[in-house]
Amino acid sequence: MVLINLTGIQPTGFTLLADDVQPKEGENVAVSVERLLAEDSAFFDTAGGVGAVITTGTPYADLDAIAGKLAFAVIEFPAFGDGRGFSLAVRLRKDFGFKGEIRATGPVIPDQALFLLRAGFDTVDVTSERKTAFEAALSRFPGFYQSDFGGQTSIAHARHTVGHTIGHSGEGHRKAS
Repeated sequence: MVLINLTGIQPTGFTLLADDVQPKEGENVAVSVERLLAEDSAFFDTAGGVGAVITTGTPYADLDAIAGKLAFAVIEFPAFGDGRGFSLAVRLRKDFGFKGEIRATGPVIPDQALFLLRAGFDTVDVTSERKTAFEAALSRFPGFYQSDFGGQTSIAHARHTVGHTIGHSGEGHRKAS
């Protein structure tokens, strides 16, 4: 696996802990949401940075209970056609004001690279065979017609802001011959 950085942030190195293993002092760890809900403050005090491994079936209320304690989040996509991971990232950013790294794992595809970025993901784990395709996909489109999670101005809004009126001057229209 290769880590693709979508936003230029410093990616978090971490150990994926099994539910029966305790973190070492100051160690960055990622554990299941279910475990985080059951842990007391001593767990968070021992670990350096705590991240949640979030499956697409995670109830939204569970994220509300832990989002403020997380240093990073890892969202697992079970299949490239499962869009719930995108929604979870947007909700973490918009509803909870989450500022930490959000990483995508699982069978995401290069065609989803810009959607991951626009939904709030910072990094994505991909197979080494897909690295070049992911990097190329990130520069495919310079602008978008929809706003993203952070409120990036869409092309349509930008056009209206500068006072452009489309289709009224007759420019760009050709007569049929």
